[in-house]
Amino acid sequence: MEVLIYMISTVMLACIGSFIGVCCERLPRNEQVLKGRSRCDSCENALRAPELIPVISYLVLRGRCGRCKAKISAFCVLIELATIAFGLLPLIMIGLTVQGFAYSAATCILIEIAVMDYKTMEISDLANVMIAMIGLVLMFVNGSYTSSLIGMICVSVPFLILVLFKAMGWGDVKLMAAVGILLGIQGVLLAAFFGIIVGSIAAMFMKLKKLRGWKSEMAFGPFLCVGAYAAMLFGPKCISLYLSLF
Repeated sequence: MEVLIYMISTVMLACIGSFIGVCCERLPRNEQVLKGRSRCDSCENALRAPELIPVISYLVLRGRCGRCKAKISAFCVLIELATIAFGLLPLIMIGLTVQGFAYSAATCILIEIAVMDYKTMEISDLANVMIAMIGLVLMFVNGSYTSSLIGMICVSVPFLILVLFKAMGWGDVKLMAAVGILLGIQGVLLAAFFGIIVGSIAAMFMKLKKLRGWKSEMAFGPFLCVGAYAAMLFGPKCISLYLSLF
């Protein structure tokens, strides 16, 4: 039975990943997401149903259009594979529980946020609301009212202060408020810590490689998403390890 659930979850995650890929390609170009079939960029023919199967179609067609044989971007299939891999991990590590499925769903949204923020420097309010709604469900299931409510403000309020100094964006504030509801006070603090560490390392690397100057704008949302994902999977273990030192 568990094997069947994992198989169904894999298929669903692949479909979600395909939709995320479409969103991340069309929205920056101000194109409709729910209307219009996907098309080949070269011959502009609408892709047929057999060409729209997540991952499989790309592999069968060897990354080329079925009609004009032009090379197809691997962007969407990479998003699909990432969604499958990262979405399954919470189910494997936490189990086929309400929390496991909630974290798997949140992972999909975090992937969308990370990619879109990287491409457009904007975080969708809808995506943040969806994470908050998942967090509210877990809050009622686990009875973690105090932790979630404090988690909602303990990182987002300091980030809000940074917004006033133009060192942070509003989207980051809303994201951490949503993550705070989802993970609670300890989880959101870890998420912010991991995100800041990863973001700082990335900024130093780009500076050393002269990819950006110190004053250049850099999307911070992707690093916060990485921090939130790490906190979801490893937060309890990290906290237990930390407390064992005392």
